[in-house]
Amino acid sequence: MSIEAAWKYHMDLELLYRQVKEAVSTLDFNKIWPGFEPLKFALYDNEKCFFDGQYIEKTDAFCANTSINFQGEQIAIWMAQEELKIPVLASKLVHEMFHGYQTLKGWDCWPDEMEALYRYKYDAGNLSLKLGENELLISLLESFDGDVLKRLLSSRKYRRDNFGYEFSYETKVEEIEGTANYVEWQVLKQLDSEEADRLTAEMSKVMTTPEHLFPIRISCYFTGALMINALVGAGVYSFDTAKRPVIGDILDDGRLCAAGLRSGGLRIGEVTEAINAFNGKTREIIEAALERNEIVLNGPLELVYVNIYNARHLGGFLTSTYFLAYREENENKTAAGDFVILMRDEKTIDKVYLWQ
Repeated sequence: MSIEAAWKYHMDLELLYRQVKEAVSTLDFNKIWPGFEPLKFALYDNEKCFFDGQYIEKTDAFCANTSINFQGEQIAIWMAQEELKIPVLASKLVHEMFHGYQTLKGWDCWPDEMEALYRYKYDAGNLSLKLGENELLISLLESFDGDVLKRLLSSRKYRRDNFGYEFSYETKVEEIEGTANYVEWQVLKQLDSEEADRLTAEMSKVMTTPEHLFPIRISCYFTGALMINALVGAGVYSFDTAKRPVIGDILDDGRLCAAGLRSGGLRIGEVTEAINAFNGKTREIIEAALERNEIVLNGPLELVYVNIYNARHLGGFLTSTYFLAYREENENKTAAGDFVILMRDEKTIDKVYLWQ
């Protein structure tokens, strides 16, 4: 049976697992990230889970695409719910393996995602400068130029000094997710050059358009990957875990920021429109859920986690796709689905509405 048939008809997890494992076995991990080694992985769907060569009982631990501690070891997990080419699926599983590597090595730059949902402010001044930086990153991707890198780092220092919380959050996501995305990119370069070129082209296209800054967390996957690429090219990034500089700490003195400020200022209007459109879409999602009025949970319940990949916050509401983790009567529980959550405060759920 072809892999396409497996996806279409019965999602043969064992077939997918074996093909992904074979692809991963061909990789030179030391060229991807020195010291990084592959971890075991699991593929699962709504009913089944295939791990380490056999079907196992699917538990609540298998939620989202991530790295978890399972049976005493760090593994990568992926929910097989869409058709992906084997090299692409392998690259995404190695991305999750790298999160396991970060955990095992004790990386200490993880952002507080739930706090950021409330605290991160979409400021047109900050984000228009970030767009200018993204243009410089694309330029560095095409050919390295030390002066361009200085302008980039100078602008980032200005944003750190003037938009401290937002810059700190962005760079932590760049460090965690951007490095994993860099790894994913390097995997594709070994497994499928056409897919690697497609990812490069996608980064070049979306990073300089205002609408792709939202939610900010997603755009930081690409920013971080290209920052690593630029810093490695400049010889100022160390893969040594003990000596690795955090991306946000590599800055210029700020004196070269004037050009970046001027170019960023030209796009403030565009960014303002994009912010308004993003907030408007969030409002539409909330209003549609309230009108549908399908309440799946009533509080008070303690909020544990949402799917922070593309979560939104507006007023007293949060959104979460695929799952919601909450605590009820001293027990952690998970609800599957897409939800709009009315909060009593930042920690307490009032009501949970079905989104779609």
